[in-house]
Amino acid sequence: MRLYIIRHAEPDYPRDALTVLGHAQARALAYRLATMELDRIYSSPMNRALETARYTAERLGLDVQIEPWTRELEDWWVPDEAAGELPVWQMDAATLRALVPGQGQECWPVDAFGQLGSAADDFLARNGHHQAIAVFCHAGFALTWLAHLLAIPLPLVWAGFSLSPCSVTTIVFEELAGGGSAARCTGLGDVSHLQDL
Repeated sequence: MRLYIIRHAEPDYPRDALTVLGHAQARALAYRLATMELDRIYSSPMNRALETARYTAERLGLDVQIEPWTRELEDWWVPDEAAGELPVWQMDAATLRALVPGQGQECWPVDAFGQLGSAADDFLARNGHHQAIAVFCHAGFALTWLAHLLAIPLPLVWAGFSLSPCSVTTIVFEELAGGGSAARCTGLGDVSHLQDL
């Protein structure tokens, strides 16, 4: 399976929509994805992800299937003296490490991370091993999913990686000699399709 994890294009967050630039980014992305022989398109139920996905779906003649578990992690926020609250994936590394002792997969919020992992595993099982699929989602969600897929401690992913609007992250599931498969990241946060915007 080839899995393309796509962050929505530039958002107008208060309206949960795309900006004018965001629509241009989504069109450019659709041209790029048209060359990747996608079998299925999935999206978060949030409008900014759906708007981004629709350009690709229309170009390829595919339906957008909504996956509620891929919505942004809006309740994964922590107190911040200056901003009031911050998404945990936008905190500086030192503060994040102090909040999450041990830096293991047991990190905060344990229940929500486990639920996301279970939903992700079910999703992958439903989609088989020979599909090319695109999932249009959100930065915090995508980073958290990558931690699960790649077995990287969650705070290390949050502290060390960023995904720009309309970026494409590619995961390939490599078959292992002893059976089974392993997720391998072959491209992280690629925005080369936006170079002319």
